Amino acid sequence: MIRRLRHAALLALALSAPQAACEERIYTVPLHLEAECPGCAAGDEAACTDGEDNDRDGLTDCEDPDCAGAYLCRERGPEDTAERCADGFDNDGNGYTDCADFSCRPTAACRTEVQGPENTDETCSDGLDNDWNGHIDCGDFSCSKAPGVTVCEGNDVRCSDGIDNDGNGFTDCDDFSCSRSTQVTVCK
Repeated sequence: MIRRLRHAALLALALSAPQAACEERIYTVPLHLEAECPGCAAGDEAACTDGEDNDRDGLTDCEDPDCAGAYLCRERGPEDTAERCADGFDNDGNGYTDCADFSCRPTAACRTEVQGPENTDETCSDGLDNDWNGHIDCGDFSCSKAPGVTVCEGNDVRCSDGIDNDGNGFTDCDDFSCSRSTQVTVCK
């Protein structure tokens, strides 16, 4: 408890220092806090994994709040809460981050505040699950099969324009959204 209080007091002192680039900082910050200046040098993250108390505040590596943003100090585990699904980090290590991770789809971070239709260019390209069915944008049949939606593959116009409209790495008739769609005639 004393360690936390001491750290909180030192942090408050550090935050009261004028905001400037690290090289230009006016040295009103105690020297033991000056050692960690996140974002000033490419090697800063190494200070969060070296087993040392680099800023001499009594906290080592990931125990130190200064290292909260370091890759190895991020909270790991299931990516299934609104907080973890909006932190820009692949918490469960499966290669998918935030709303691109299927575990995040049902969370509030990946859907709109109010449930509504997902069948316009705007709602089919906003990165959110507007109709709360667990599918986002062009991955939702409400978008991919809607005749008026032009941002997704799955119609004759988008399946013959030479562009990977849905961003999945396949263009036009090489995309299953086009070649296997009953609504697309240009790939038959």
